[in-house]
Amino acid sequence: MMSAQSGPGSPSGDGSGAVFFSAAPEPDTTDPVDAAGQGQTGWPWFLPQSGLRRDLLESAADVDQDPAGAAAVYAGIPLVHGAVRLLEHVGEGCEVTSDGALPLADVRALVVSWQLDLGGQELTSMWQVGEVVGPWNALVSGGWLELSSTWVGPGEGMAPAVPQAEEPAAFVRFARALILLLLLDVLKQSPEDGGLFGDPDTFAALMHTVEPEGLLLPAEIRIALDRGLVPEDPGGDPDMDEIQRYWRAQRDLTALAAYGLLSRETSADGQDTSFHGAIEVIVEAFGAQEILSELDEPQ
Repeated sequence: MMSAQSGPGSPSGDGSGAVFFSAAPEPDTTDPVDAAGQGQTGWPWFLPQSGLRRDLLESAADVDQDPAGAAAVYAGIPLVHGAVRLLEHVGEGCEVTSDGALPLADVRALVVSWQLDLGGQELTSMWQVGEVVGPWNALVSGGWLELSSTWVGPGEGMAPAVPQAEEPAAFVRFARALILLLLLDVLKQSPEDGGLFGDPDTFAALMHTVEPEGLLLPAEIRIALDRGLVPEDPGGDPDMDEIQRYWRAQRDLTALAAYGLLSRETSADGQDTSFHGAIEVIVEAFGAQEILSELDEPQ
């Protein structure tokens, strides 16, 4: 899992969904037809080809019109919910390990109280538990938690960490900063360190997670191959580049779900995985991408 890092950034944008449409491909009926006789739309093969529903992408919570309603939406995002509980757990401070993590006893207590499923793995470090790592990294990045070599305690933070019910608009600012900072961190980190590949396919896939049914993907590439979904190369074999595109996007979505930015469910038969995202998170994802692009531009 990704280790705690500091990162720049501030809440981006106005919370609208308009940012999506410059990146969303439109159906092009002049494209060659596929084997099933369907026109290609420009979406990756593993995503729905029917385009995006504009009404869904423009339905972000409006903190100016309904601060309490917006705060409730953000409070329901797993990352934000976990960050609030993690701040409560740290309280006035507690010890940390040599690698800047909570001790195993604390992690075990969180796993039990948060009812987390570790998938049968033996717990040896906090960095195995994405549901803790995501909030932890965001809180450290934003200064809400301050680390020393042996201790973690509460910090001032880049935006006040106020209770949802008391100051809903301020809580939304806190939640948006959390989300953006974590996204900046995972986009800057290498995949080997728990970050993202961050390919355009990942952002295209994210846009589809806001559909009511979410984004449904074959749980493994083998299943996609068995279903005949993978495009073929000129020799008639499964195209390895297309397999790689699928694997990288699915791996990114799985990482985002582990950190609490998406929800993830596997079908009862283990054949499919569905990802569900909130428009509020997806907007921040595009904001993070834009910030990093600007930082990479020559000055």
